[in-house]
Amino acid sequence: MSELPPGKFLVIGLGSGRSGTASLTSLFNRQQGGLCFHEMNPSCAVFEGNPQSQLNTIAEFSAILRGGDRARLSIDYSRQMSVDSYAQLQQMQAVNLIGDIAFYYLSYVEEILRLFPQCKFVCIQRDREETVQSWLKKSAIQRWPSLWLGDRIRALLTRTPFHTSHNYWQDHDGSVWKPDPVWDSAFPTFDAPSRVEAIRQYWDFYYREAERLQREFAGSFRIFDVQALSNADGQREILGFIGLDEQSMVVGEAAHLHKSGA
Repeated sequence: MSELPPGKFLVIGLGSGRSGTASLTSLFNRQQGGLCFHEMNPSCAVFEGNPQSQLNTIAEFSAILRGGDRARLSIDYSRQMSVDSYAQLQQMQAVNLIGDIAFYYLSYVEEILRLFPQCKFVCIQRDREETVQSWLKKSAIQRWPSLWLGDRIRALLTRTPFHTSHNYWQDHDGSVWKPDPVWDSAFPTFDAPSRVEAIRQYWDFYYREAERLQREFAGSFRIFDVQALSNADGQREILGFIGLDEQSMVVGEAAHLHKSGA
């Protein structure tokens, strides 16, 4: 694949999830002509074994940066965030930076770089136990108290499972944790004695692989601590890595970190 035109940047953000990737999206979106999706098309993603969805995405981004039709982009229309970003893309005067940020790109970094060597990968890392606790909160099924009671009674009467959480990190039969047809396949699974331990193993696996990719593709893949998003120097380091010159960087405004409280 030929080089991108000058001043054009193709970027993929990664991280274990609950790690600041939404904040990274915000940073990229603040740049001149920048548009970054966040988990643009998870319904077509599997964590490993089939890179086609991700390769299609990179090819579509690359074509847009070369002046191609911006409407030719595959998104998950059930995700309002993706729909809104897609609509914004159609209205932009110029697209200088485009990308997607999602944990499920990790297994396909090498294949993407083989076909699109101009792509840059920014991987955000958050403290292990903070990430685990955040995932426990995020994967819980939230209900109003009155709805909780109604669902509990319905489950007892119908002898069906009463689910209080998801478990993306272990194989299960759905009797304890609620299956999720979109997200279950987007994560790797682990043989662990508990869901908490499975999330810990996921974090360990994710950043062990990220460190390997950083060693092998130092010019294309780099890990940044989540705190880099909260200060101008850290933001400059991230933007400099993907190729922006310092004069064109938009930094200083604190990226929103973990606004959900987790």
